[in-house]
Amino acid sequence: MKNSINGMIGGKTVNVFINGKLRKKVCDTVETAKEFFELILATKENPTSEAIKNVFAFLNEKTRLAMQCGLETDPDTGEVYLAGFNTPVPMTLVEIIKDYYDNGYPLEPIVNFWKLLMLNPDTRVRTSLFDFITTHDFSLTDNGYMIVYKAVDYRDVKKDALVEFISNRHLYVKKTLKEAPKKHVIYFSLQDGQYHLTKAKTFAKWNVIEKEVEYVGNLNEMYTNLDDYSAHDDAPYTDWYSKTMKIKVGKAVKMLRTECDADPMQSCSYGLHVGATNYVARFGHTDSAILVCYVNPANVVAVPDYDHSKMRVTEYFPFAVATYDGSTIDVVEQKYLEDDYKTIEKEELEAMVEKVKANELPLETAKKAEEETRSFSELQKIIENRLIDLS
Repeated sequence: MKNSINGMIGGKTVNVFINGKLRKKVCDTVETAKEFFELILATKENPTSEAIKNVFAFLNEKTRLAMQCGLETDPDTGEVYLAGFNTPVPMTLVEIIKDYYDNGYPLEPIVNFWKLLMLNPDTRVRTSLFDFITTHDFSLTDNGYMIVYKAVDYRDVKKDALVEFISNRHLYVKKTLKEAPKKHVIYFSLQDGQYHLTKAKTFAKWNVIEKEVEYVGNLNEMYTNLDDYSAHDDAPYTDWYSKTMKIKVGKAVKMLRTECDADPMQSCSYGLHVGATNYVARFGHTDSAILVCYVNPANVVAVPDYDHSKMRVTEYFPFAVATYDGSTIDVVEQKYLEDDYKTIEKEELEAMVEKVKANELPLETAKKAEEETRSFSELQKIIENRLIDLS
């Protein structure tokens, strides 16, 4: 049966007859009403099913806004999709995309975040994660990764105290003193057994024997070669709970998804715990190291209902160290960048493609996770599209 459509406009109100049924749209402005009526007239000239679908979408304000942002809508269900995909976008995310679009903000971080989140096999995470990160002080990178925090312990307190001192003093000299780190040196006091900082020209005038001090090194040079001063170059940090994990900046920390608990009702359970600054502040200590990490939304397994400042993940990538003084967290610059994690993600995506081609789920299901119901063709399309973005 051929589609039929007619319409009439009066101020902000547009009446439209679609296949014999009347629908009314009261628009926000006269200009919007005219835009809608022009769409009706164009559809009347060529009433294809796709054109009729666009008219239905315009009748719903949220889906109309979604269309403006390059998204697609289902007129029957009102669900919104990223163009070319069949995984519904949560309406909270649609509204954020619309807000970014209206204000001319870059959409790339939000869209890439969703492309990664589409890979997540748990519907609950796909639905709730964006609400979670907007509630707390998380941010997104251009590639869609979340920036989160992790409180860790040192595997060797004495020697790694030097690493912490170098990082702290480097930040202090640059941000507080606003001086060049190369003009300062670190020395060790034999009297109190602590590291200290002074200006290089000052230290040069000292009698180190009388002062009972030992020269350690130039602050800038030591910061540039920070890894060289760790007692455990392979992994200077460990977790606070089991003290068995080996954690290193610049290396992804992973846990099998099948060993993680996806139940959001469980606040503390199996999985790698990361969170916002207020979560880390509660679990960190003055002698903690705070790592700044990237998390791929596909690797989130649970957002606990009772503690929205933390989440459980299967993987995080520490890329920087932050200082923590018992009340605030201050990031210290590090040499590891987003591109380092992109390389890891690309390898993982390539392995996922091979699984899908063999009719295997690309990501295994965590304990108590909702079952994956999407088609293999949809999953393959999501993975391959992301690979194209990374190339």
